[in-house]
Amino acid sequence: MKPAGWGTWSADRPVELVHPTSGLTVTPVLYSARAGTISRIGMGPDLTLGERSLDGRSIAFRTGHAETALHWRYALGDGNTATIDWETRANGEWGLRFWVILCLSGYGFTFRHDPETGRVTAAKGETAFEIVSAKKPLLVTAHADLDALEAEYHEHGYFYLASRATEGEFLALRFNLEEGPAMRIAIAPQGTIADRPALPEHAIGLITGAAAQPLQAAHDVMAWNHVHDHVNDRPYTVLTRFWNSHKFGGFGVWMNDIIYNAMLWGLFDEHAARANLEAVFAWQTEDGNFPCLITGNDQWLDRSQPPIVSYAVWSLAARFGDTGLLEWAYPALKRNHDWWWRRRSAGEKGLVVYGTSLDVGEGLYKGTKLAAKDESSMDNMAVHDPAPFDEETGLLMSYDVGLNSLLALDGECLSLIADRLGRADEADRYRASSDAHKQAIRTHLWDETRGVFANRLLEGDFVEPLAPTSFYPMAAGAATADQVDSLIANYLTNEDKFGGAPGLPSATRDHPAYHDNVYWRGRIWAPLNFWTWQGLRRAGREGEARDLAGMSWALFSNGWRDRQCGENYNAETGAILDQADTDAFYSWGALMAMMPVATALDVTPWQGFSLDRPLDAAPVGPVASPLGALNVTVEDGVLRARCGDAVLIETSLGGLRHIDWTEAGFSAEIPAGPAGDWIALPGRDMRDAVLDGEPIAAGPAGRIHLPDRPSPSTLVVPGAGLS
Repeated sequence: MKPAGWGTWSADRPVELVHPTSGLTVTPVLYSARAGTISRIGMGPDLTLGERSLDGRSIAFRTGHAETALHWRYALGDGNTATIDWETRANGEWGLRFWVILCLSGYGFTFRHDPETGRVTAAKGETAFEIVSAKKPLLVTAHADLDALEAEYHEHGYFYLASRATEGEFLALRFNLEEGPAMRIAIAPQGTIADRPALPEHAIGLITGAAAQPLQAAHDVMAWNHVHDHVNDRPYTVLTRFWNSHKFGGFGVWMNDIIYNAMLWGLFDEHAARANLEAVFAWQTEDGNFPCLITGNDQWLDRSQPPIVSYAVWSLAARFGDTGLLEWAYPALKRNHDWWWRRRSAGEKGLVVYGTSLDVGEGLYKGTKLAAKDESSMDNMAVHDPAPFDEETGLLMSYDVGLNSLLALDGECLSLIADRLGRADEADRYRASSDAHKQAIRTHLWDETRGVFANRLLEGDFVEPLAPTSFYPMAAGAATADQVDSLIANYLTNEDKFGGAPGLPSATRDHPAYHDNVYWRGRIWAPLNFWTWQGLRRAGREGEARDLAGMSWALFSNGWRDRQCGENYNAETGAILDQADTDAFYSWGALMAMMPVATALDVTPWQGFSLDRPLDAAPVGPVASPLGALNVTVEDGVLRARCGDAVLIETSLGGLRHIDWTEAGFSAEIPAGPAGDWIALPGRDMRDAVLDGEPIAAGPAGRIHLPDRPSPSTLVVPGAGLS
């Protein structure tokens, strides 16, 4: 599956512009005579990744080199057209000595430059493009490749003319900032650019006000990390643009990371979400598991990662109404789920452990405790320290509460998928298995003495270190009401444990591992916050869930001011780059931004399609939903969901759950509350509305005014079909 249009598809060069269906590539580089160096504009402090429009048509970024700063914008048209703008914002030297070079390349392309007009044609077979600049390039040169261009600059500087050319397979269009402090370059199929493009008329903005909002932030992180894997000829979203793909043999698929990317893309783009699922599913082993890691250099087939895939698939299919996705994914999801029980069962408690399959693959660390810890995706977390490793079986001899909770949820989601596909017997089997698993979690992994879920050695002792995975039974629906109360009072809000800003540390604050501040030993991680937040919502603890979502967004947005999205964060200061084992633009960090978005609009197995009041009353949207892309706002105390300019739902309530709106009518779960609350579906016939089976009349303006409700109620409006 190839991506269709222009984009920043190159894994190692984040601002390189590529037309992947033809291979035409435009690589901007910078040269400073003052510094005597070329910048290939890689990730680092001299590149700021700006806002990318939700429709994918606009890309902004800032470059710095030897104290010269440029703002850039790419405007991407339908399929084959693109425009490149730059504008000088600060000069580190005389503009004559600072050069912007656009390098043209692409396998099979021949480039021809007309010195009279300044036009460049790029031809390959029947494919032909034109590249036209607002001002003609000052110099056009031909080279073997980018390395040769850089070597020439280093050896000869910018006065050298021996490489001047009108034709080549790699052309460099050279502009300096004296003649071109601002520039526009148009690219389009040959014969479609009639006139030279005008220079940019307005200053190029790097970031708009929208970029400070959670939805835009999540989109920017996903879009900048979305690339084309040339080894396997597929698009997917890398963990981070700071990677050097050569180190990994051209690509790298860490299972959980890529699945989180699919979930994040689900806020905006079903196709990109599906591409990430496919990047994981393509590597399912003959044994049945989705592998922990696949790169061009190594394959960790002997281990997997926590089973979150069925949840992701169910949620995406429900959000987009895509039964075909369920049909495609279900066989692989079954094999992966069954693999856990076949390969990782241990003892007689109906629970599983992490491990490394000794008879599968030849991946690095196979057969070691490290490999078994890798399977958790939380390699050096303190909860693994006391767990013995059985070298004969490859199992880590500790029942992990996080793993078992996510596997129970995986089974529950499989039962829902089987139901949707009409496979009743399989649905019953997975539902019964999941229910039994949840019972084993709530009994065997509950430490009554400490009032917390905890890992437990197979020999019977509870593991002393704790992690936020202790909250995961809430997400699985395995925790009782009393257990939830204890978790929140004694651990979530207790500042000696996990409580307090800026977020949930990966070890309790009173444990020695917390002070290590190294990777999973004390630092804050987005997935831990995410699943804890989901658990609070499932347990009906909406206040605590909103607090955690708000705290997570505050932590994220503090780094986002510098356009940083942390792989992990210091649990005291919230700093990202205070130590070496972190990354400043890591994709799953955007889960912190997803939480406030999903607070307003989400699709989950336990709440269905839900709408609620956004955090801080800030507008959210447009975000994908079963009703299309919706904007959710609160204005004058009224919650409104809009599709384009049309108001679909308005209400004085928050917390609508299990919304189901079809041609047959509307239904939703209404939260408990006092008389006087109201809901309206503007333009729809609400005369036949029923609340908990009893008719309820629509009042003025088509509003249904609700009576006192001591518990959640079900509203059905059969006459309000969705047209």
